[in-house]
Amino acid sequence: MSKNKRYKVRIYIFDSTTGNIINLLIRIKAIRLENSMDGVNGCLAIYDGVVTTPVLLEVMKLTKVFPLDNYGDFIITCPVCGERIDDDMILNVYDDNLLSGYNINCHRLNCGTQMADVEFLPEQ
Repeated sequence: MSKNKRYKVRIYIFDSTTGNIINLLIRIKAIRLENSMDGVNGCLAIYDGVVTTPVLLEVMKLTKVFPLDNYGDFIITCPVCGERIDDDMILNVYDDNLLSGYNINCHRLNCGTQMADVEFLPEQ
Protein backbone atom coordinates (compact mmCIF):
# COMPACT_ATOMS: atom_id res chain seq x y z
CA MET A 1 0.00 0.00 0.00
CA SER A 2 1.38 3.38 -1.00
CA LYS A 3 1.37 5.60 2.08
CA ASN A 4 2.17 8.67 -0.03
CA LYS A 5 -0.79 8.44 -2.39
CA ARG A 6 -3.09 11.40 -1.86
CA TYR A 7 -6.86 11.44 -2.05
CA LYS A 8 -9.25 14.35 -2.24
CA VAL A 9 -12.23 13.40 -0.09
CA ARG A 10 -15.38 14.89 1.38
CA ILE A 11 -15.58 14.29 5.15
CA TYR A 12 -18.96 14.45 6.91
CA ILE A 13 -19.23 15.65 10.51
CA PHE A 14 -22.33 14.56 12.43
CA ASP A 15 -21.18 15.09 16.03
CA SER A 16 -18.86 17.43 17.91
CA THR A 17 -16.44 14.71 19.03
CA THR A 18 -15.72 13.68 15.45
CA GLY A 19 -15.54 17.35 14.49
CA ASN A 20 -12.91 17.99 17.16
CA ILE A 21 -10.79 15.05 15.96
CA ILE A 22 -11.01 16.12 12.31
CA ASN A 23 -10.18 19.72 13.29
CA LEU A 24 -7.11 18.45 15.16
CA LEU A 25 -6.02 16.50 12.06
CA ILE A 26 -6.40 19.71 10.05
CA ARG A 27 -4.36 21.72 12.58
CA ILE A 28 -1.51 19.19 12.54
CA LYS A 29 -1.69 19.17 8.72
CA ALA A 30 -2.65 15.49 8.41
CA ILE A 31 -5.63 16.78 6.40
CA ARG A 32 -5.05 19.63 3.94
CA LEU A 33 -8.36 21.48 4.09
CA GLU A 34 -9.55 22.83 0.73
CA ASN A 35 -13.16 23.75 1.50
CA SER A 36 -15.56 23.67 4.42
CA MET A 37 -19.30 24.10 4.57
CA ASP A 38 -21.82 24.27 7.37
CA GLY A 39 -24.17 21.32 7.17
CA VAL A 40 -27.94 21.20 7.64
CA ASN A 41 -30.52 18.68 8.91
CA GLY A 42 -28.24 16.87 11.36
CA CYS A 43 -24.99 17.20 9.42
CA LEU A 44 -22.86 19.71 11.36
CA ALA A 45 -20.22 20.33 8.69
CA ILE A 46 -18.66 19.02 5.51
CA TYR A 47 -14.94 19.30 4.83
CA ASP A 48 -13.23 18.77 1.49
CA GLY A 49 -9.60 17.95 1.98
CA VAL A 50 -6.60 16.00 0.81
CA VAL A 51 -5.29 13.06 2.84
CA THR A 52 -2.72 10.30 2.49
CA THR A 53 -3.71 6.65 2.57
CA PRO A 54 -3.01 6.09 6.31
CA VAL A 55 -5.00 9.19 7.29
CA LEU A 56 -7.86 8.17 5.01
CA LEU A 57 -8.05 4.75 6.66
CA GLU A 58 -8.25 6.35 10.11
CA VAL A 59 -10.82 8.99 9.10
CA MET A 60 -13.01 6.26 7.56
CA LYS A 61 -13.10 4.58 11.00
CA LEU A 62 -14.53 7.81 12.48
CA THR A 63 -17.07 9.03 9.96
CA LYS A 64 -18.46 8.86 6.45
CA VAL A 65 -16.15 9.86 3.61
CA PHE A 66 -16.82 10.30 -0.11
CA PRO A 67 -14.01 10.33 -2.70
CA LEU A 68 -13.65 13.34 -4.98
CA ASP A 69 -10.89 11.78 -7.09
CA ASN A 70 -9.18 8.41 -7.66
CA TYR A 71 -12.60 6.75 -7.96
CA GLY A 72 -10.97 3.51 -9.11
CA ASP A 73 -9.60 2.99 -5.60
CA PHE A 74 -13.12 2.85 -4.14
CA ILE A 75 -16.31 0.85 -4.48
CA ILE A 76 -19.22 3.29 -4.24
CA THR A 77 -22.66 1.73 -3.97
CA CYS A 78 -26.23 2.78 -3.24
CA PRO A 79 -27.27 1.74 0.29
CA VAL A 80 -30.80 0.96 -0.93
CA CYS A 81 -30.31 -1.21 -4.05
CA GLY A 82 -26.66 -2.16 -3.48
CA GLU A 83 -25.66 -1.33 -7.07
CA ARG A 84 -22.50 0.55 -7.96
CA ILE A 85 -23.18 4.15 -8.78
CA ASP A 86 -22.45 5.90 -12.07
CA ASP A 87 -20.65 9.24 -12.36
CA ASP A 88 -23.88 11.04 -13.23
CA MET A 89 -25.38 9.97 -9.89
CA ILE A 90 -22.87 11.99 -7.82
CA LEU A 91 -24.33 15.16 -6.32
CA ASN A 92 -22.27 18.22 -7.27
CA VAL A 93 -24.61 21.11 -6.44
CA TYR A 94 -24.22 22.63 -2.97
CA ASP A 95 -27.89 22.49 -2.04
CA ASP A 96 -29.74 21.16 1.04
CA ASN A 97 -29.32 17.57 -0.19
CA LEU A 98 -25.53 17.80 -0.32
CA LEU A 99 -25.30 19.88 2.87
CA SER A 100 -27.46 17.28 4.67
CA GLY A 101 -24.78 14.67 4.02
CA TYR A 102 -26.18 13.07 0.89
CA ASN A 103 -23.79 12.48 -2.00
CA ILE A 104 -25.64 10.44 -4.63
CA ASN A 105 -28.99 10.33 -6.37
CA CYS A 106 -29.52 6.71 -7.45
CA HIS A 107 -31.95 6.28 -10.32
CA ARG A 108 -31.56 2.52 -10.82
CA LEU A 109 -34.60 1.56 -8.73
CA ASN A 110 -35.72 5.11 -7.96
CA CYS A 111 -33.75 4.92 -4.70
CA GLY A 112 -33.40 8.71 -4.68
CA THR A 113 -30.97 10.88 -2.77
CA GLN A 114 -28.76 8.84 -0.45
CA MET A 115 -25.45 8.75 1.38
CA ALA A 116 -23.43 6.23 -0.61
CA ASP A 117 -21.70 3.25 0.92
CA VAL A 118 -17.99 3.72 0.27
CA GLU A 119 -15.38 0.98 0.50
CA PHE A 120 -11.71 1.83 0.06
CA LEU A 121 -9.57 -0.62 -1.89
CA PRO A 122 -6.00 0.11 -0.83
CA GLU A 123 -3.22 -1.02 -3.13
CA GLN A 124 -1.79 -4.41 -2.39
